[in-house]
Amino acid sequence: MRNRNLDYSSIIGLVLILFVLITFTYFNNYKEYKEKELNFNHKKFVVKKEIFRTDNNKKNNFFLLENNVLKFKLSSLGGIISDVILKKYKSYDDSLSHHAKNLYLIKNFSLEYKLFFQNKKGFNIDTNLLYFKPFLFVKNEKNGIKILIMRATNPYGKGFIDYIYKIRENQYDIHFSIRTQNFSSFFKEGYRCHLRLEHNILSLEKDRDWENSYTQVYYSIFNENSISSVKYLSEKKTEDKNIDETNWIAHKQQFFSFIFIPDKKLKNVFIKSENFFSGSFLKKIQLNTFINTNENKEIHSSFRFYFGPLDLNLLKKYQNNFENIIPFGWGFLKWINKYFFLVVFQFLERTNLNYGIIIILMTIVVKLILYPITYKQYKLSAMMKLIRPEIEKLNSKYKGDVLKKQRAIMELYHNVGINPMSGCISTLFQIPIFYSLFKFFPTLINLRGKSFLWVEDLTSYDSILKLPFFIPFYGNHVSLLTLLYSLALLVYTKLSNDGKNDFSQNENNSSVSDMNFLLYLMPIVMLFFINSYASALSLYYFISNIINIGFFFFIKELILDEKKIFLKIQEKKMIKHNSWKEMIKKIGNKKYKNPMKE
Repeated sequence: MRNRNLDYSSIIGLVLILFVLITFTYFNNYKEYKEKELNFNHKKFVVKKEIFRTDNNKKNNFFLLENNVLKFKLSSLGGIISDVILKKYKSYDDSLSHHAKNLYLIKNFSLEYKLFFQNKKGFNIDTNLLYFKPFLFVKNEKNGIKILIMRATNPYGKGFIDYIYKIRENQYDIHFSIRTQNFSSFFKEGYRCHLRLEHNILSLEKDRDWENSYTQVYYSIFNENSISSVKYLSEKKTEDKNIDETNWIAHKQQFFSFIFIPDKKLKNVFIKSENFFSGSFLKKIQLNTFINTNENKEIHSSFRFYFGPLDLNLLKKYQNNFENIIPFGWGFLKWINKYFFLVVFQFLERTNLNYGIIIILMTIVVKLILYPITYKQYKLSAMMKLIRPEIEKLNSKYKGDVLKKQRAIMELYHNVGINPMSGCISTLFQIPIFYSLFKFFPTLINLRGKSFLWVEDLTSYDSILKLPFFIPFYGNHVSLLTLLYSLALLVYTKLSNDGKNDFSQNENNSSVSDMNFLLYLMPIVMLFFINSYASALSLYYFISNIINIGFFFFIKELILDEKKIFLKIQEKKMIKHNSWKEMIKKIGNKKYKNPMKE
């Protein structure tokens, strides 16, 4: 049996990474949950049967409103937006295997919103059953503003309900105002007005399940110190919540979002998120709230609807903390992605090179920055190999006394100038970077739909073979980049674990075999773990391991001189030994000169 050298700090790091991956996989598995009962203020929300009915003979008409980035289709029935097209983006087309279809963020009334009025006499008005007619259209060429007023009449007498839509050029939001006029006959007995919104979120990307894992509800609230913070509902299960005060609510997808923004803080808001595990919809989001502030007064409430991309710079311009809905990760991982990886990526993006090349250059930049840590790890590994014979002697000498053996080994480390924790600390330092990239590439809209070599979309997996069956954790396809990465990781593991100058170890060392097993298990785990992840991630890790292999030969063959290191170790040992002898000699001389003081 050929004996192997072990870098224990690397093994500790790999075990920690394996633990992180297993934990991450567990919390991202899809599980079906039973739907919870819809609540409003912790009580069942009951809706009375509407007295008013629409005239079935009326015809529903549609009207267009657009700027240079958005195109809206409005319905006369209900006066609501039935379709929203993002002009500068495309959705994934299965038949063409790339992003080619018009991107409908809203389609065929997948977003519905309405007012529901109830007065004390029991008369109800549901605005989705009213027909709205275009009352006024204003277009200001100078300011790039377009305003469309849709008007419906009060079915119980005098009065109107106006829906006012206003858009500007180059803006992804539309202003939406609700205004009642001459509704005093309906309001005089007192009334309640509910705003209800339901959104069935459409799937737009290649991998529906992966996209669904990035789709969830975010909302902004004020804490006790009047500081706004962003919270969210679960992306994996059905969940509902009552919110006392909210600034805005976002229905976030992987790369796009609908954000509901009231001009004034909404009080007493109920939101619910429900998962769909098949079909063209990802989730259903429901929202209920009151909008009338005083009884017997006309309603005049304003909102904004944001329909647009999750672009960090664009969202920052709205100055409402919208950028916090981009899932760059939690805690310090978010800071690594926002203020390191994104900055490096945006700098390289200015080269106008293919995005695959940009990722390769980005990998090189990161590896060069981490080179000092890599060098220290290789140097520590070389020094550990050189003192291996000494460690084996101590193992044999103190075979029956573990405590003495550990003390002797630590003394040996101290004598030769080795800090065994330094390698572990270096490995731990790289784990946040390793994990941050799992959140970075799948959420970067700049990479969406961008191709490289055989890869169709760098934010989704690359597939060279479709399997007729599904393998748990692996999927139903074969990713070539994942295979290349796992192979490169296996080669690097072999090189770093099998040096040319390994020293002998006991053949029947079960702990060594177990640790070797963990080392070689890692490429297999990664093969299964990232097969369905963004191909940009697999490309980064493949290039990273190719660079690691290059560093291995460069440092081992050209930088590190093991003979010099060995001589330095012996020199340090001699210095420590001579210092110890000299100290003992001084103590002895002192005792000889002062025998009466003992």
